[in-house]
Amino acid sequence: MDINIVKLKKYAAECSVLYVEDDEVIRDEIASFLGRFFPDVVLAEDGAIGLNKYKERSFDVVITDINMPNMNGIEMIEAIKEEHYEQTILVTSAYNDSENLMKLLDLDINRFILKPFNNKQFLYVLYKIAEELSLVKEKERLEDEVTLLSSRSQVILDQVQLGIIVLRDNELTMANRAFLELAGFDSYETFKLEMPDVSVLFEKATHCISAFSHEEFIEELYKAKEENRKVRIIRNSRTIEYQVNMTTIKEDGSQVITFTDITAIHNAMFKDENTKLPGRKFTLEKIELLKQKSTSINVILMSLKHYSNLEKVYGKKDAIDVEVEFAQSIKDIRDKLLKETFIGHLNKNMFLIVPPEDVDSTKLYSELKEIKTINAELTLKARKKDIGLDLFTNISNYKIDTSLELNHIEINLMNAFETM
Repeated sequence: MDINIVKLKKYAAECSVLYVEDDEVIRDEIASFLGRFFPDVVLAEDGAIGLNKYKERSFDVVITDINMPNMNGIEMIEAIKEEHYEQTILVTSAYNDSENLMKLLDLDINRFILKPFNNKQFLYVLYKIAEELSLVKEKERLEDEVTLLSSRSQVILDQVQLGIIVLRDNELTMANRAFLELAGFDSYETFKLEMPDVSVLFEKATHCISAFSHEEFIEELYKAKEENRKVRIIRNSRTIEYQVNMTTIKEDGSQVITFTDITAIHNAMFKDENTKLPGRKFTLEKIELLKQKSTSINVILMSLKHYSNLEKVYGKKDAIDVEVEFAQSIKDIRDKLLKETFIGHLNKNMFLIVPPEDVDSTKLYSELKEIKTINAELTLKARKKDIGLDLFTNISNYKIDTSLELNHIEINLMNAFETM
């Protein structure tokens, strides 16, 4: 989680922030923290005041709490979305605020920071947001330069970190060095010869664009909402996600298409903060992707028996420590036996393991089943208190019916965990 403070201050210098928080102590503390990097920070005590200030002027980023008097964060976000649907919004929320988080996901909000704040993580998310906004502004400036300086476009674009291609009449006419690198080619000539259609690079995935031709790719870009103008590339077993933007040059009808690497942002938002495993939304995206390739998916469900008792007796911190240790045990066995196996943290104390298709996972299941003692010290303490806290592994094979809609699959998985 490396952060370049010099770059952060450079990116933040161009960003305006509206921070909405009803708790005066937290508001003052975070405002002081934000002020170290963002020169333009406006504060609001609740959602109603925040919305009024938003209507008075534009902001690059809105940071808001959820539970506030007069107008809560969700109501304010709904009003903001009506005026500017693409507004960048970062929500601060409590660990157990799952009901509100589901409402926010329905509003296409996918940037969250948990309270109490971890300053390093908070700073990292702010860094990625500021970087993304700065790159978008840089992209807009560079696209203007492409139009005005066509005779020198290739030289200029090869210095840009954004991947850029130009299509004219559905034919590739230019690709800069950054795009060739993301495509895995050394030269434009080789790329044109071996892969004349750029769209075949991109994987089929939920909320991402996939196409079979340049013409279809452009059509999908026109139709997609901005948050879905993304593509995924899998290279060397690593999934990379790019935000895609397109501008049409009026003079000749060419499309200038840019690709911004948002993998770090995606991972930061979609990974569980504690176990560092793919979280609920990422795991469901994985299932949605596999649905397109098979009529059923064989998975392994794992949880800890008596975990809820542990949380009640020792509290969330110790319970989280135990869950992290359990997750690490699962990862260690995966790395030893089947590294390609996907492990998802579907929910608290709910782990979904997806072995590679057409691979015998019997030994994997057998060793996972042998994970017995988790945090023995806590278990012994509980025994002294005569509390039934013998932590042991719940494990079960499960077959996902891919003919079902994703929301039905999710409900079935939750029910399966409940009956384990």
